[in-house]
Amino acid sequence: MTGPDILSAKYAADPYPHYRQMLTSFPLYRHPETGFYLVSRHAEVTRVLQKAPFTNEIYTWQLEPVAGGQTIVQMDGEEHAYYRRLMSAPLRGSNFREWIVPEIERMSAGLIEAFRERGWADLRADYTDLLPCDVVSTLLGLPAEDRSTFRRWFININAFMSNFGKDPAVTAAGLAARTEMTEYLRPLVKDRRARPRDDLLSAFCHAEIDGIPLNEEQIQAHCSTLIAANGDGTSATIIYTLKELLLHPEHLQAALHDRSLIDRMHLEATRLNPPVHMLLRFAAQDVDLPGGHIPAGATVACVVAAAQRDPARFHEPDVFNPYRAEIDPVRDFTPGGSIVHFGKGRHYCLGAHIARITVSTAVTQLLDALADLRLAEGAVLDEKGIFTRNLTRLPIAFTPAPPDAGTAVRQRTASAGLA
Repeated sequence: MTGPDILSAKYAADPYPHYRQMLTSFPLYRHPETGFYLVSRHAEVTRVLQKAPFTNEIYTWQLEPVAGGQTIVQMDGEEHAYYRRLMSAPLRGSNFREWIVPEIERMSAGLIEAFRERGWADLRADYTDLLPCDVVSTLLGLPAEDRSTFRRWFININAFMSNFGKDPAVTAAGLAARTEMTEYLRPLVKDRRARPRDDLLSAFCHAEIDGIPLNEEQIQAHCSTLIAANGDGTSATIIYTLKELLLHPEHLQAALHDRSLIDRMHLEATRLNPPVHMLLRFAAQDVDLPGGHIPAGATVACVVAAAQRDPARFHEPDVFNPYRAEIDPVRDFTPGGSIVHFGKGRHYCLGAHIARITVSTAVTQLLDALADLRLAEGAVLDEKGIFTRNLTRLPIAFTPAPPDAGTAVRQRTASAGLA
């Protein structure tokens, strides 16, 4: 017997019963078609994600071809520590939150204004697929008029990383995105070297290693890493947080009265439905885990979506409970928390901090604008994806805003200094 077939149509349609099967009967097994060794229990997933002999060498084929060069997620030791400081410092500076939250509020308000007079929307197409890309392009200082191009790159780069079935069209689209990004960034890099601005692209253009500036390949790799870390994943995180609130009106009402609860709603929603269902690692040596043996050279798929429903770690793991004792917003947005879809240890997701801010702000803005937000009548909540997963649609209904409401929103935004 072998474990569930992760490439089957039945698995793609609903992987959660298969996760229960993994946890109870197949905690470690080899998937024949991909050759992956799948690990699913929380304790073993945590072990693989943060300790030797498991490494991130896997990103040499999963991300580097579309990143345009070696990325921080492939690095270790002093090299990794340097690049992590380089990329994280601008995201955690003393004035970062004061700058980025108003920007996200402004972008969110603009997206909401486009549909708030209709009385209905598909939150994925109209809101969550657009906002994360806009946030990353703003962080990099890229022109707003080119955001439709950035969104296409987001889609194609993330699809390349999930292409376990080796679809040639997906591979070609990912490589084309890399080529387009290279050509697009070249003049912008030249401009930022001569005229730096207060954005991440300028920071990359003026960073040095032993007195030598980063080259164009290194700069593009860092830009691609931000896209991979904050694209589809942030969209899915917003979607799943809103889905759980809409399915549980008592928690929606709690969030309407106390916005500080949104972090708890976010963590619990993505514990149940993480935006990334698997994280891959490379076994540099033979290793024995409680679930079995993994040979040197193996690709290990940490099934974080199963680990986050492991009854050995979470009480009533299939129940949405944002107040559960195992969830702690102070700890769970750090490498030491119980949530594992952000990764663990030194390779904890660099985008977790900005994702937390984006989700909290995006949900707050939506609740502020649409007080009677609800699922549309007859809404069907289908999901799609294996490596990453998201709802295909999230149809909502609400009381339409009067025609002059957009003007009032623009006036409030301008008076707050956000225009």
